[in-house]
Order: sequence, then structure tokens, then C-alpha cells
Amino acid sequence: MDQRKAVGQGLGSDMNKVLAGYIRSFSKLRADRSAGWTDATKGQAPHKPLLLLSVLDFFAEGSMDANLIEFSAELAELFATYWQTVLPDRRGNMALPFFHLRSSKFWHLVPKHGQDENLVAANRGYASQLQKMILGAQLDDDLFMLLQREENRNALRTVLIQTYFAEEYHLALIEQGEVNLQAYLYSQKLLSQSLELDTDAQPKVRDQGFRKAVVRIYEHRCAFCGVRMLTSSGHTAVEAAHIIPWSVSQNDAVRNGIALCRLCHWTFDEGLTGVSAKYQVVLSKELRMMSQNLPGHLLTVESRQILGPTDDSFWPDLGALKWHRKNVFLKK
Repeated sequence: MDQRKAVGQGLGSDMNKVLAGYIRSFSKLRADRSAGWTDATKGQAPHKPLLLLSVLDFFAEGSMDANLIEFSAELAELFATYWQTVLPDRRGNMALPFFHLRSSKFWHLVPKHGQDENLVAANRGYASQLQKMILGAQLDDDLFMLLQREENRNALRTVLIQTYFAEEYHLALIEQGEVNLQAYLYSQKLLSQSLELDTDAQPKVRDQGFRKAVVRIYEHRCAFCGVRMLTSSGHTAVEAAHIIPWSVSQNDAVRNGIALCRLCHWTFDEGLTGVSAKYQVVLSKELRMMSQNLPGHLLTVESRQILGPTDDSFWPDLGALKWHRKNVFLKK
């Protein structure tokens, strides 16, 4: 036998043993089993396995060049998609598993400078505390290397889904992982401003990918009022609005999008607000005409320039804004 081939087979055998060890670790995560958890999660808290599924998605995206998992809005968003799949009527908090996974020997919190003692003394993870105390979490080097390969990720994904969730949710969780990956790839095409977009993509993929791209370039900030609020459960006050609706344009280009908080999004879609050719917020007279209306802070954004992306090439298309002023904006 060729010596190099023999060495390769030996390494492969060793890595299979290492993978088997992590499969055991993933199947024995400590979880809260107090009353209140449903049959969907086999009577236990699903936070840790859902966070690990989200981390596997990061690796599938090719986003993990360095062994540091940051406590980020992007990770929280993935966590939220899985949470909604199994527990749509409850709120999940990613900060809890991010902190408490440190009891697993493969998950290591990395403190910020001077925060070592505070991290050791902490007994509960809150999002605000974690952001102050840690740079992120590191995996064992062996696990980090294993997760670079799809077959290893699939093996660990399978054990997480089968161990912690009822059988009727297995397919939904697998499909959500695929949607997450395809939505990420779609968002990357949008950010590259590719002209070859797949308009036949699943609506869930398109919607999630468009939102991911637009919200990212606006840094989760409303272009009109400037509000920026995120929760540890992966929720944000900001949404991705189409300027020319998809039903009209079939256009998910980021320049046909704008990030708006829910109130500003609603007023934009209703034609109560718009954007001028100079990128200034304009208000419809109808906003004041209705005597029962209390527009509140919307009156303070009139004539203010929108808060656009840092990259000028992503600013809203003037032609799309003109279409909105002509076809949606109420001129009364």
C-alpha cells in the first residue's frame, strides 16, 4: 500500500473517532426539564440544540473562517428561524444557550480584556452582559476542523434533531436549515448586485434573503426615523420594504429595497410617506387631514434626508422612488 494513502486512512480513522465523540457530546446536552416544555421538544428546553443548529448553518454558509462565534444579530436571526419552527407561540432567548453551553466541554467563552473575573463569576447569561463581557465563543480545534466538512455537519445536525425534537418536526427542521442556506446564498447574490437572480426561488427563500440583505446594509436602522432595536431572540424593529412591490416588479434588487421600522414601513406602503428625488422624506397631506390622526414622531422626519447605506451603490434607485411617488404616494 502507498505510504501516503495509508497515512490518510489512518487520519481518517482518527477523525471518525473524534466525530463519534462529538456526536455523543451533542446527544447529551444539559437542558432544563421543568414543566412547561412541550412534546415538540421532548419535554425539555430546546435552546442549546437550536443554537448549535444555527452555528452549523454558519459553517454551511462558509462564514466561519476563524474559530470565533460572535454573539451577533445574524446568528440570533438563524436561531429565531429554528425557534419559530418548533415553538411559534413562545419567545426564545439566544443569550441563554450562548452562555450556558460553556458547561459543554467543546464550547469556550472568550472574555474581553479585563472581563475574565466577571465572566467566571457570572451565573446567568443576559444579552447586555454577554456583549460587555465576551468577544464570542470558541469551539474545540478538532470540532472546528470537523465542521468544515458537510458530511460531518450533517451527522451532527441529525443527532441534534433526532435527540431533542419529536419526529413530526424532523423534516421541518431539516428544511429550515436548507432554507437558511439558500436564503443566505440569495442575499449574497443581491449584495453582489447580480443581474442573474433566480425569480423562481421559493418565496420563503426570496423573502428571507431579501430581508437579510437589505436589513444588513442598513445596519438594522430605519432609513426614515433612525430607530435601531434588536433583541437577543433575533427580532429587530426594522423590516425590508420593497419600493416597487414584488407583485409588480419581481425585483428583489437591494436598490429596490429600503429598511424601515414597522410604522414607517406601513406608512410607506399606504402612501402616507415617500422619498423625494433628493432622498428626503416626504409626508402626504392626508397624514394631517384626518382629524383623528396623531402622527407623532413622523412629523419630525419630514424633509429629512434618509439614512442610507454606507455604500453609496446600495442607495435606493431614484427610478423606483419616482414610481412609488407616482403610483402609491397620496398627493391630496
